[in-house]
Amino acid sequence: MLNRRDLLRAAIGSSAGLAFAGLHRACLAAVDLDAAPANRVLDDAEREILTAIADLILPATDTPGALDAGVPQFVELILSDWHTSAERQPVLDGLAALDADCRARWGTGFAGCTLAAQTEALAATEDSEMFGMVKTLVVNGYITSEAGATSQAGYNPMPGVYREVVFDAASGRWA
Repeated sequence: MLNRRDLLRAAIGSSAGLAFAGLHRACLAAVDLDAAPANRVLDDAEREILTAIADLILPATDTPGALDAGVPQFVELILSDWHTSAERQPVLDGLAALDADCRARWGTGFAGCTLAAQTEALAATEDSEMFGMVKTLVVNGYITSEAGATSQAGYNPMPGVYREVVFDAASGRWA
């Protein structure tokens, strides 16, 4: 079985990973990244917006999409439990602005808009800090999920040779 924590630790060395302190802290703390957030920060409306954004970024095709991989829950966990309030504020402000823009333009919030309207509204945020943070968390959440990792071309669950290593307490050595 894939271990999301190990995959994220490997990915965290990239410059994109280092830009997100919450993700970095979560990986270093070796938390269960599939768990529900202990500290709920998003309300239902924000959760719906985040879910719609994740689905736009990585929709299901002939492979699982972000929703199939549980990405919205992963993003919420990182934002809620591992980002400080100051670090997550650009995301919260961006979600509110995106929703307000949709209400002004189409008379409904982002989650209630048509796919075309959502795509247009989200594209207008591509240069924002909110979009950059959410996109990176969505992609990291997807590629480190079992559904995301196993659906990629060239997936090899066990590259090389497996050799079990155990600690021998009597000798104090690994064998």
